[in-house]
Amino acid sequence: MGKLNFLLAEDYIKPKIYFQSKQAPLFNASYSYADRNQFEGLEHLTHLLRSPKGFILNAFQIDYYQTLPQLIAKTLKENRSYKKLYILGPELSLSILKRSSRTVYEKHFQEFGYINVERDFQGVLRQCLALLQEGHILYILPEASICWRPEHFRPVENTLTPLCSTLLSQEAHVPILSSSTKEGSDKVILHEPNMPQQYVGDLESRIYQQSESVYNLLESPVSDY
Repeated sequence: MGKLNFLLAEDYIKPKIYFQSKQAPLFNASYSYADRNQFEGLEHLTHLLRSPKGFILNAFQIDYYQTLPQLIAKTLKENRSYKKLYILGPELSLSILKRSSRTVYEKHFQEFGYINVERDFQGVLRQCLALLQEGHILYILPEASICWRPEHFRPVENTLTPLCSTLLSQEAHVPILSSSTKEGSDKVILHEPNMPQQYVGDLESRIYQQSESVYNLLESPVSDY
């Protein structure tokens, strides 16, 4: 009986272990010195990468070495994120990127998905919207908008061609992060995200408004200092 009391007492004074709910790991975007020298506005990228929502990256500059997609893929991999980056462009551009990936950037080859925008418009649209809803990232090459635009849009006089990125942004309700090259330098500027809810009207008018806003970034003073 004494032994039983001892065991009960020992159990009573034993420190209690309480199980706490596991919190989501903190997303750590640790950019290198070289990254910060090459890109301006990385805080905008970090904010979107941390969000569970997908987003669109609209590239104005030709990035032959795909430095920005590589930076994103590396950051996602370091954080074991479920997100994946998909590059949208015409077949010729994608085939060139794939060939260069197999040689110079072979280790990054499996990090990207590729979407040929010259395929059936509705099929591409459905695929892109599904990826954005799942939280993935669409990186749109500069030449993509030339090859892929909605056929049902009425031509508007004295208006710029609407961007495919703005159609996706309005349909999926996700932001656009635009990148352009700083004048007189190779530095890439990541502009403040353009949010779809900033625009009013029917779908087509919102797309034209947002396209004009995104195009204006090319003439913005932020690109000149």
